Amino acid sequence: MITIKDTHFTSDVSLASMLMVRTKERMLDIGKKLGLHVSPNLKKDETAHRIARGILDTPLAVLCSLSKSELLLLNEFVQAGPNRYIAKKMRKTQYKLQKYSLVLTYEDFATNEWKMLMPDSVRESLAVSLPAVLSIAERTGKIPNYKELRMLSFLNSISIQK
Repeated sequence: MITIKDTHFTSDVSLASMLMVRTKERMLDIGKKLGLHVSPNLKKDETAHRIARGILDTPLAVLCSLSKSELLLLNEFVQAGPNRYIAKKMRKTQYKLQKYSLVLTYEDFATNEWKMLMPDSVRESLAVSLPAVLSIAERTGKIPNYKELRMLSFLNSISIQK
């Protein structure tokens, strides 16, 4: 989780600059969990840029790794728009959005809340596929598997070409 000291940050911060706060090993771990292949031989800043690009280019990898409650939280970010903090009660476990360093978190101990801010680039990237994944989750009660969605997309593209 990337914590901030106050709520004066704006959502125009880049994902790569947020990832730079993490260790290189932690960035590679995030990439691995999302199925992104990034060489461990790169320098830290190049690793951050490649993982950020991978996250922004493959939003379904992120969406399919979230629970239904986190998809609803993500929907709150999308509905709120830029420069809006979403307040949630502090939990013992972090949201995956926090674990993947996709939000900045201000810990307000006075109110026992997390005030989270999502960068514009992340919100806009995830917003494109969010309605479809959220619809599947609400209809079936489970989150679609990313690998299965990729395979279906591949099979559909083959049948269209024939």
